Amino acid sequence: MIRLGSIGFGSARWVGLAAVLFAGGPSACALAWLEADAGPPQPVATEAAADKPAAAPPVRPIAKPSFALPPVGLVNQAAAQPRFVGRPGVPTDGYRVALAMTLRAKGLSSRNIERTTRVIGAERLAPPADLELSRFGNRGVRFSRYEPLDGSPAARSIAGLVDLEDDAGRRLSMRFEADYRAERRGLVLERTVWAPAPSEAPEVELFIVPAAPIKAAAKGRNGYRRLRASLARHAVDLQRPATWPAGRREYLIVVMTRDRIAPEARLVMGVSRAPAGPPRETMRVRRYRYDGWPVAVLPGVFDLAGAPFWVQVKLARGSRLAGVDDRDDRLIGLFAMTPGR
Repeated sequence: MIRLGSIGFGSARWVGLAAVLFAGGPSACALAWLEADAGPPQPVATEAAADKPAAAPPVRPIAKPSFALPPVGLVNQAAAQPRFVGRPGVPTDGYRVALAMTLRAKGLSSRNIERTTRVIGAERLAPPADLELSRFGNRGVRFSRYEPLDGSPAARSIAGLVDLEDDAGRRLSMRFEADYRAERRGLVLERTVWAPAPSEAPEVELFIVPAAPIKAAAKGRNGYRRLRASLARHAVDLQRPATWPAGRREYLIVVMTRDRIAPEARLVMGVSRAPAGPPRETMRVRRYRYDGWPVAVLPGVFDLAGAPFWVQVKLARGSRLAGVDDRDDRLIGLFAMTPGR
């Protein structure tokens, strides 16, 4: 069991504390550190010794709090968290540092972070300037490195990814690195790196909506959350082809990514008459970006209940963004509009 002072990191209390903090609860920054366990009970005097003068109790030295890092490769089974997808061999101290960095990125003060995690030095870590992460909760931590630092038994170097998601379904990953050492007062950060990790294979969502009620939202006048809510409210139910309206009508085909992509990447969208056929109408696509989450909109007149067609979505990089069939583009979504009538 790993201990900080008299607090067992492998105890049920620490497991509960970590679960609350990683769940992103509103009281995470206000939790008080658990008090130390009471010492062992004092022996009770027997009746035979009642008439004798009581001897002065022995003076016991006060134990100084200490934090001994476990050996590299030790898995603390008692402190395993079901929400973590961690690398085997990463003990609880690695998760504590990742938690402290995540709380700091979400805007918590270094004082509150130290109080709840006993990780010291979070003030050196500035929240990302271009991201508002207060609405995001933790989906998990993935470690890629956990090893001794400079041969010291009291220091570690870790690296990995923290996966986040907000209530609108947006997801992003943050890459972290940290060097820290164990002292009597807790874990002391010596070096930190915290940066967005764009998705190479973002998950995309398709909405097909009547053009009239959604045009204003699709022009980027609303944020990602409000736009997605409007699309979901007016969209055709793609899982029920029998309900699709017959006849040619004006629609907006909208594609949104749930994962954040690199600034230089863009969505390229088109429709085709075969799954691998040449896409059409790619030049009419309008593109928008909401803090790194792109949206592509293709307006047009379509007969959803007519001949089948496919919506192709590709991720384009570099400057060659005009065509879907460019070799630098990679297919990330293929949606079949097959009414089956």
